[in-house]
Amino acid sequence: MSPTNLISKLIPEAEQKDFSDFIYYLTGTGSKYLLRNDIWLHWLKWCRENNKESDFAENSAVGRFLARVPEMLFPDSIVLILHRYTMGRYNIYRLSADRKQMQKISINRYLDYKDAYVCDNTPGANRDALELDFLPFSDYAPTIKNVRNVGNGISFLNRYMSSSLFQKPENWGRDLFEFLRIHRINGEQLLVNPDILDSLDDFLSALEETIDDLGNHDEKWPHQKLKPQLKSRGFEPGWGNTAGRIRETMSLLHALFHEPRSADLEEFISRVPMISKVAVLSPHGWFAQENVLGKPDTGGQVIYILDQVRALEAHMIREFELAGIDVTPRVLVVTRLIPNAGKTSCSQPKEDIVGTEHAYILRIPFYDSQGAILQDWVSRFKIWPYLDRFAKDCERELLAEFEGRPDLIIGNYSDGNLVATLLSDRMNVIQCTIAHALEKTKYLFSDLYWKEMENDYHFSCQFTADLLSMNKSDFIITSTYQEIAGTETRFGQYESYQFYTMPGLYQVVNGINLFNPKFNVVPPGVDEDNYFPYTEIDRRSASQRAYWQTRLFSEQSQDIHGYLENPDKPPLFTMARLDRIKNITGLVEAFGMHPELRKHCNLVVAAGTIHVENSDDAEEQNEIRRMYELIAAHDLQGHIRWLPSVSKAETGEVYRIIAESSGMFVQPALFEAFGLTVLEAMQCGLPTFGPIFGGPSEIIEDGKSGYLLNTSQPDLMAEGIWRFVSGFAEDPDKWRQVSEKGMARVREKYTWTRYSHKLFSLTKLYGFWRYTESREGMVKLDRYCDLLYHLLLKPRAEAMEH
Repeated sequence: MSPTNLISKLIPEAEQKDFSDFIYYLTGTGSKYLLRNDIWLHWLKWCRENNKESDFAENSAVGRFLARVPEMLFPDSIVLILHRYTMGRYNIYRLSADRKQMQKISINRYLDYKDAYVCDNTPGANRDALELDFLPFSDYAPTIKNVRNVGNGISFLNRYMSSSLFQKPENWGRDLFEFLRIHRINGEQLLVNPDILDSLDDFLSALEETIDDLGNHDEKWPHQKLKPQLKSRGFEPGWGNTAGRIRETMSLLHALFHEPRSADLEEFISRVPMISKVAVLSPHGWFAQENVLGKPDTGGQVIYILDQVRALEAHMIREFELAGIDVTPRVLVVTRLIPNAGKTSCSQPKEDIVGTEHAYILRIPFYDSQGAILQDWVSRFKIWPYLDRFAKDCERELLAEFEGRPDLIIGNYSDGNLVATLLSDRMNVIQCTIAHALEKTKYLFSDLYWKEMENDYHFSCQFTADLLSMNKSDFIITSTYQEIAGTETRFGQYESYQFYTMPGLYQVVNGINLFNPKFNVVPPGVDEDNYFPYTEIDRRSASQRAYWQTRLFSEQSQDIHGYLENPDKPPLFTMARLDRIKNITGLVEAFGMHPELRKHCNLVVAAGTIHVENSDDAEEQNEIRRMYELIAAHDLQGHIRWLPSVSKAETGEVYRIIAESSGMFVQPALFEAFGLTVLEAMQCGLPTFGPIFGGPSEIIEDGKSGYLLNTSQPDLMAEGIWRFVSGFAEDPDKWRQVSEKGMARVREKYTWTRYSHKLFSLTKLYGFWRYTESREGMVKLDRYCDLLYHLLLKPRAEAMEH
């Protein structure tokens, strides 16, 4: 297709002049690199100046095209346009100087131009850059075609394997039989005795006979009374705890061999007792159960993991009961030991997890290059030199604690995922990756200008570690769809790793395949013992309620700043770490600049500490200073209360007291990967505001179960809150309606019971896939990643100490 015809294909003839004129207008601004928001603002301005009809900007062909342009680059006299024509898929166009010819260019060429833009040299000068390309190693797995199915990998893989079982019954049937024959837990043979049932034909015959015989027993007949009969036929424990359960499980398997369906495969595999030992990796921050929330690098991830562990253990206990076997499940959270732990328990090597029977935190120290134990906390951005040895120490400790290998390793955040990858390699254990947040999309131009940010953030190590763990993990869990593939107009976090350049280091031309079925959306739940509706008075502690009523609204204390002239006004409440991304200061500015909000509401903030000298984190110190500046600039004394961070055990009652005061919860983050505090507040009955950027946009049904805010600018945030507050004044029942719909939304979609069932189903299915599918492609990928780790990441990490 000729370049001219390419323009005609994208833009109808009637609007080609508008397109050409607008591009000419952009080149006249002197900009060399524009992102979507700036492009769109320029487009709106151009439409106004050229007297276009009111709907032309959004509904014209040019407008629809520009809405899907994340960035434009203006090298010399040409224009480069990145066109994201659907989520996760791109074309890159090179528009000639006369704006009459447009042609596609390759990703490699586009990255060369971006390098040139940063390095101020000529295009192509960086052609000797190291290119990272994972695409050649992705053919070991089937590929999802429809972007809308991304994030539902388990269903896709189920259908794929069921189809293979139907098309190649001999191969897949044999694989499935062998998978069952080798199954053991703690040395005990389960499901099939390989000495008695040594062929697939014998197994199928025995299966059919046993299913028929079980039909003659009462469904509730216990497994123990059936055990001798089953063992004589070659069936070991694990099929079920009653005659009815055993028959159901065997019937599912029988159906798979004769009429395979994806639903039957998932149901059968989910019943197989495969997992009893789980290792959860979370090295950075202050990982403990008390006195850590609000400390640097410590927040939602800690809450998530502790609730996750309780749910996983409860699920395994119930699963083993249903399977009819006596196994004690164990979950270990492996984190870093911090000798100078202050008032926390982070210096204790082991700590039992409250609410579990056999789960605990295992802390392992960091060592420097001289072999000395690091005594103090280390920022998550400076953790990289210590992880290689930490992984080796983890392996030794886990083998001792579990008396063997774990069955599943779960990594958390970039550092935990890297350690999980190293352990999975060494121990040959299935690996689950959970990012929680990927810094690449949180810091603008963090790839292009990585060198300028390297001393503070060390993105060269972090982004490389992300690439390795994403590609090496067996499956990836996200809390929302948009973490993977974004929205119609915004990048997903994982999507941002598809291609990018870090000038002078490497170019990534194919970083992660979003259409690999390893991606699965599994949202977490809420701890229902801590977070329950404010109306359930009988479940609440009277003394705790009285204490927090005073502390939130009237107590004078050295760790609280500010007072409320009228404590009866509805409070706007927020709670988060005090860092730039959480944007607490943005909410304070929004509140301070809106007279009506100040007139009708108070602002109560629980974040960090009010004393700069009590913080060791530079970013938090800057935010503390800005808090004081904003309070003074907007004369907020009498309208604001600023408390330190609240312990997890107390947050539920804090939410409930705010709800009793007809208050609202505001999560003002510039970007929030998921939004656990949003769920917690909604569960307690608080009308909740969350950022439109990130996970809250999937949790909250805007205008029904809560409200979404544009948190990028304080005035937009203030107006969004005021629309509800002003309406609440006119219709007091509106507050109750939103409160009830928010609670119903959480009960319907976000529970830890649903989460744990899905996670174990994923583990088992991907474990079966890992066993049955050819490992050749995966072995090649492993070798490629090993080279990148030892030749690129590890040397850069070690150099950080010097």
